Amino acid sequence: MPAAEAGGPLADEELDGLFAPLAGAAVIALAVSGGADSLALAASVARWRGRRRGRPDAIVLTVDHRLRAGSGREAANVAEIAGRLGLAARVLVWSGPRPRANLEATARQARYRLLLTAAGEAGASHLALAHHRDDQAETFLLRLQRGAGVFGLAAMRPMVAAGAITIARPFLSVSRSRLVATTAAAGLEPVEDPMNTDPRFARARVRRIMPLLAADGFDAARIAATAARLAGAAAAIDAAASALIATAVETDGCAVARVEPAAFGAAAEEVRLRALARMLVAIGGEDYPPRHVRLRRLLDAIAGHGGGRFKRTLAGTVIEWRAGRFLLYREWGREAPPTVTVKAGHEGTWDHRFRVAVGAGAPAGLWVGPLGEEGRRLVGAYAGQWPAAALATLPAVRRRGKLVAVPTLGYAGPGGEGLPVAVSPVLGERLSVPPLFPDFDTDA
Repeated sequence: MPAAEAGGPLADEELDGLFAPLAGAAVIALAVSGGADSLALAASVARWRGRRRGRPDAIVLTVDHRLRAGSGREAANVAEIAGRLGLAARVLVWSGPRPRANLEATARQARYRLLLTAAGEAGASHLALAHHRDDQAETFLLRLQRGAGVFGLAAMRPMVAAGAITIARPFLSVSRSRLVATTAAAGLEPVEDPMNTDPRFARARVRRIMPLLAADGFDAARIAATAARLAGAAAAIDAAASALIATAVETDGCAVARVEPAAFGAAAEEVRLRALARMLVAIGGEDYPPRHVRLRRLLDAIAGHGGGRFKRTLAGTVIEWRAGRFLLYREWGREAPPTVTVKAGHEGTWDHRFRVAVGAGAPAGLWVGPLGEEGRRLVGAYAGQWPAAALATLPAVRRRGKLVAVPTLGYAGPGGEGLPVAVSPVLGERLSVPPLFPDFDTDA
């Protein structure tokens, strides 16, 4: 339910609509910095919860970034306000070295790492942020300045998965002025972050020109509405990319994707570009797709391939021509897949490509990590079926440092016979779901 355009504080019935997507959450974590926007979020959630039994518990999370004097006092003040609102609170402290360059971006990323970790520890299924319509318009303009395509200009989405936590932005249809009014109506005194008006930062510079744009009709409401329409266009491209992946891409038990060139090449360029980005993210495991320029360069190389030798790497993925098809598989050597200790009862995803389940009776001392070059040579009989480097990135089970099993290949060495460790690829599942990427370009 879009918020009304009136300039006053949010009404109870509006909150019911804005927070409806959160009604089924286990616990809601609220990112609150102490500014007017995030205090409006805390006050609104407290009011919404108080109006009906059975609504989710909520916890306020605030970060003391220690970048300026008084930050600790501000964080403590947020926790005190949360208590007055009847909400639990936790202060998170960013410690460690500070970079000399890109401090704003580094601090933002650190803040979200702290918030997501704390949300998980609190049992939250959702982390709610106070980004609003004016933030959405500013994000659109920043993306436009960078030359973003349709998916970038769609700007922030109301719901985006960030691992096990869903990032929620219930206020994207609400103006900044209404959130300020909501905070004032709750009797709360916000703090002002000087970074919000510091012209050294791009967002502050965009914020400064917004009134000039609004005077000529380019106000936040119109810009945000354009971003919403582009989000619809992006969804349509994603649907076409899903259909293309279903018809032109096959995946196998070793998480190798095989692309049929004729079927792939027949699709529209934007659809191919999105399908390629989705394959790179699913296989290489990067948090975000590669830059548009690099992605398009790879797509052009694929389109111009004449049938000879072809091998490229991008975003942790190898793209190779074999037997009349393009193969995409995890790159070996740049950054090795993880190594994790496992025991009976373990269930989880390994290197985002395989599901690992360890049954009862599993011996102690097991760990799962990449097969590697030495292990690949040990199971070299399989090398003709897959690229050697793809085999090196498969999950292997070791005990006390010795290779005992490679379940995806059906290999069992000494001590590996009957080992209750099941491994299954999830690449096909990942490819079938259009990804949305957590957007941390702005603060709440």
